[in-house]
Amino acid sequence: MTISYSDTFVKLLFRWKGSLWKAIWRHLLVFLFIYYSINTVYRFLLTSEQQQLFMKYVVLFDSWTKEIPLTFLLGFYVAMIIRRWWDCCQLISWPDHLLYNVSALIRGHDVSDFVQKKAIDLEESWIAQPETRIIRKTIARYAILSSVLAWRSISLRVLTRYPTDEHLLDSGLMNKDELELFKSINVRIDPHQLFIYDWIAIPLVYTQEENLYPMLACFISSLQVLLTQLETYRSRFARLFLYDWIVIPLVYTQVSTISVYGYFAFALIGRQFPSQNEYREVVDMYVPIFTILQFLFYVGWLKVGEDLMFPFGADDEDFEFNYILERNLELLHTNASIQLSNHPQRQHLRKYRLKQDAMEISREASLRRNERKDPKPSLPPSKPSALSFTDLDYMANGPREKKDQS
Repeated sequence: MTISYSDTFVKLLFRWKGSLWKAIWRHLLVFLFIYYSINTVYRFLLTSEQQQLFMKYVVLFDSWTKEIPLTFLLGFYVAMIIRRWWDCCQLISWPDHLLYNVSALIRGHDVSDFVQKKAIDLEESWIAQPETRIIRKTIARYAILSSVLAWRSISLRVLTRYPTDEHLLDSGLMNKDELELFKSINVRIDPHQLFIYDWIAIPLVYTQEENLYPMLACFISSLQVLLTQLETYRSRFARLFLYDWIVIPLVYTQVSTISVYGYFAFALIGRQFPSQNEYREVVDMYVPIFTILQFLFYVGWLKVGEDLMFPFGADDEDFEFNYILERNLELLHTNASIQLSNHPQRQHLRKYRLKQDAMEISREASLRRNERKDPKPSLPPSKPSALSFTDLDYMANGPREKKDQS
């Protein structure tokens, strides 16, 4: 999962999990080992003439590094990968909207509550009807099962958790009959076609066909809302499969990778410091500080693209689908199994009735006293119990004077 952070800048520099240091420390050690190996050969094994010839190659290799448009290549490459990574993040399917609509539209008394109410209040025989709570929980279980089947084909974390179909049976997402039916599905082209969204649609259509009022209110319109939510839920998985199937072209990845590693391959020689310059002044530096900073910037930049290119793995920055599944399983026992008949009764305003003139604006006594002082009031006669818009204008602006007519 993407590492969250909210500390100060100094503390963030020393974070290890999901940090720059964890991503490139091996590459940096290899680079410094080769760099100092060449530096040791230059200082202790070469003669003075060989050192002068070596310094000519240093100048040549350093000029070559300036010809590689590294910032241009990495900028477009990493920007494309981050946009792709964020699109995949937006396509993670959450069953909340589907289950909210299921809980709101597939409603009714559960069997036990309905039997008790009929036996106590009406004292008449009761005609059996399906238990709505079981229907809601079944739809929610199928929705979560469909997400497991979809993510198992693209995510290493989910595949490790549910490697076989028997693990779905052990986890309670399937029963034995459903497992046999699922194994009987024969898909030859693409394993992504192992969808069970028809299993979700069957209870929805069944409640409408049987006219189990008040199980499904407004029949056709409610069914359309539920099927629309189901289609939205399914389409996110389909689009996520496309991102897993169609990746960034290999040529683009090779160009960016070769340019970065080729740049620092030339920098191994081009960034060596001579023991003396042309004025025979010592300018030696034992630690290539600026070269190390460039290595952190460019190789770290490339590592960002490599880590985010496949967000369905098991790295620090990959999507934590196991956490999402645990959260959805908890949602299964809240939204879907809620008994909508057990809601708080609205009793505090049940017997309260407003009078017919309760919302009218009453006139204050101070306004009536001001009217008596005015010999020629401009207000028209009105009912003493309410104010008109002219009264409100009079309250805001006062009496208007009549203009002299010439």
